[in-house]
Amino acid sequence: MDLGTSEGQVYRSKGMIPVQVRQKSNIFESSFVLENRSGFDRSLVLQFPKSGYVHVVVNGQEKKSTGALLPLQQRDLPVHVMAVQLAIPKDSSLTIQVQFLPTYGMYVPAKFDVKVEDMVLFEKNDTSRLFWQGIFLGIFMVMALYNLFIYFGVRDISYLYFVLSIVGLGLYIAFYYGFGMEYLWPNAPRWDSFCYTIIVPFTNMSRLLFTRSYLNTPVLTPSINWLLKLLLLASGVLLVISFTGYALDIDILGQLVDFIGILGILVYILMLSAGLVAYYQDHYAPARYFILANILLVIGAILFILRELNFLPDTFITRYLVQIGFLVQVIVFALGLTQRYNQLKLEAAQQRIDSELEKKEMIEKQKELLQVQVDQQTKDLKAQNLQLEAFIHQLEESRSQLTELNQVKDKLFSIISHDLRNPLATMQSFLKLITERHDQLSETDKEKLIAEAQQSLDYLNQLLYNLLQWSKSQMQLLEFRPDYQSVHDALERNRRLLFLQAQMKQIQVQVSSTDALTVYADKEMLDFMLRNLLSNAIKFSNKQSQVNISAWKEGDATMIAVQDEGIGMSEQIKEQLLHANITSSRRGTGKERGTGLGVLITKEFITRHGGEMHIKTAPGEGTVFTLVFPDACTD
Repeated sequence: MDLGTSEGQVYRSKGMIPVQVRQKSNIFESSFVLENRSGFDRSLVLQFPKSGYVHVVVNGQEKKSTGALLPLQQRDLPVHVMAVQLAIPKDSSLTIQVQFLPTYGMYVPAKFDVKVEDMVLFEKNDTSRLFWQGIFLGIFMVMALYNLFIYFGVRDISYLYFVLSIVGLGLYIAFYYGFGMEYLWPNAPRWDSFCYTIIVPFTNMSRLLFTRSYLNTPVLTPSINWLLKLLLLASGVLLVISFTGYALDIDILGQLVDFIGILGILVYILMLSAGLVAYYQDHYAPARYFILANILLVIGAILFILRELNFLPDTFITRYLVQIGFLVQVIVFALGLTQRYNQLKLEAAQQRIDSELEKKEMIEKQKELLQVQVDQQTKDLKAQNLQLEAFIHQLEESRSQLTELNQVKDKLFSIISHDLRNPLATMQSFLKLITERHDQLSETDKEKLIAEAQQSLDYLNQLLYNLLQWSKSQMQLLEFRPDYQSVHDALERNRRLLFLQAQMKQIQVQVSSTDALTVYADKEMLDFMLRNLLSNAIKFSNKQSQVNISAWKEGDATMIAVQDEGIGMSEQIKEQLLHANITSSRRGTGKERGTGLGVLITKEFITRHGGEMHIKTAPGEGTVFTLVFPDACTD
């Protein structure tokens, strides 16, 4: 299939093909001939450089339109790029006339290149864009909600600024990859053109406010704080100008894009510099997490901005490193914000100690000066000494709790660095294979890669849920609301939830319980424990085997047991599950992956109920997990 210009030059229809244009006022026109010499009918997509309006006339009759300022449904192809669809029979030609109406100066193309692509290939690439960027936007939503939940729990303004920065970056990614125009505001093309100039300054302001709050720059680094306020002011001014330009429809997009790009680079550089100064000059411990979280994001963002300003070529690194950096940022900040929260608590405790010590010194001086009131002073001192001892005891307990929180942080970092990084790395590898070798992969290989990516995403989703439950448990954020629950209803409810998982391995799940049997437990925690134990039983059972769930009354306790006929476990693994505060994960009989968090959370939940968890097992002989619920649980 060949493409010829009006001057008779012929180009192969692969990649970007330059065409010559004629300018009339603020309108650019071009024409060329498209010939089909392939020997069969073709369905093609012509992609044009971004412009306000693009009108295409085929053979002087059929008119097609697209453009950045057209609502989505009025475009020939309802997609975010400037494209029209053509059907060209075999051994025929089409005369194409194109008219570009930029409307805004930013939409005057630097190069008038036309891309010719088969419709099938275009749809495949578009599906890949929707899939991978959709996954990434899903992670944005999960992390934004997770940190917003923490903010409502601890009321630390740093979390709110961090959530706003995540939302801002997520909106920009949605705009950049067409999700905004295609799903969020399909009938607002002018907003889609201006929203970048509003979203980016808003995101910059959120990042600057987060930097000030997290690093405590007003107190620790006043000079850095002055620069942060200066960039905040500049971002605010740009935000006002952008809103004004949008409201009054002023053609300032081209100038705004350049200023926003330069300001964005300055913001990222200053953020990283503030972290380095706080850590190396002021020895502020939380700044270490700030540096680790932002260094890759800052590098990726600067490369991305320079690419958008046409100073760097479009490569995998310049395009996607900023998104990889974001994933690293949210993971590290999950630890860094916890560290900061702990440090603030420790500083407050230290202030209380200093205050109490000052009181004690004052009392001692008064004792020496007021000998006349020795008896009364002695009684007062004894009382205050008792209070001080009680306070010191409380302080020791607080230090013990802080030590436990630090151990939790280390465990969480270990889990995230291994179990969360692997599926992310897997999805990154699949993305690289599909984007760089899509022409070399068969449909079977692509389906297999997509299936593997889906498994990694399912595993990642389960891991994030378990991490959230475990983190809330460790930070005492889970509400404990016990009530009398029907054991039979709970068993049946969770058996139905896992029916598909059992059916895939042809495993029969049998429930044995009376309708009248009840247990005094928190409904959400009870469901989590039953669902986790039943899921593990299915995972470690062989195909065509049986899992039994039974419940009965034994003295003053209610017993619930989950028994499988699977691979069992060694005594070492059993003791680790019962007594250690670390996670242990194994592959199931169907190579299912696990996080090891489920049993750990189950053990903590049953302890919260004042009960116990027993394990009876042997290698190759299956396993029985038994939960013991007392009639009256302790909170």
